[in-house]
Amino acid sequence: MICIRLALALLAIALPATGFAEPIETRKIITALTGDFNGDGASDLVMVVETEPTDPMDIHFFLRDKEHNYLKPVEIVHEQVDAEWNGYDRPGYGNSDTEPELTLLPKGSIKVYLPALPQGSERTNQTLTIAYRDGNFIVAGFAYDSEDFQQDNVASACDLNVLTGKGTSSKKQPDGTTRHKTVSVAGRTVAFRDWNPGEAFSACTQ
Repeated sequence: MICIRLALALLAIALPATGFAEPIETRKIITALTGDFNGDGASDLVMVVETEPTDPMDIHFFLRDKEHNYLKPVEIVHEQVDAEWNGYDRPGYGNSDTEPELTLLPKGSIKVYLPALPQGSERTNQTLTIAYRDGNFIVAGFAYDSEDFQQDNVASACDLNVLTGKGTSSKKQPDGTTRHKTVSVAGRTVAFRDWNPGEAFSACTQ
């Protein structure tokens, strides 16, 4: 894993300088994913990079320039990933238990899994589906599952297609049964850099 992170960091630092490029510390690369995000047949790159302790993390997007065969930095989405600091700067190198995960989906979309931070008894995991459309990385889908480990029958979940506004949600009832319902709101196109989960949570719980 260390070797992979080092190779990715050196690759990113060596890229031609553009307004979308920033120096990256090797040890701050939490995870990375390659795949064809824009459908041009070439392999692209996305990386989750730590910022500072207690601050949300950044996501760096690179698209491959097929003509010149290099990864071109196209966007940095700052502080959109809530996750636990990896602890590399502390004695003993304490690793995080709640690191984000990246998965390549069919047709080049990116699944960003954000596990709940270990705070309190209620934990809410989130999943975003990121797609490349018309020159922008947008949020195409949002899902969450929530549970309170200290209370019985306190749990809910939702899966929403942000583009269409259609989805489903569920919530446990006091008697232990689960109530399911259809979610239907106005569809919208939201750039990942402008994403705020508040509206999605509201749509799921209304």
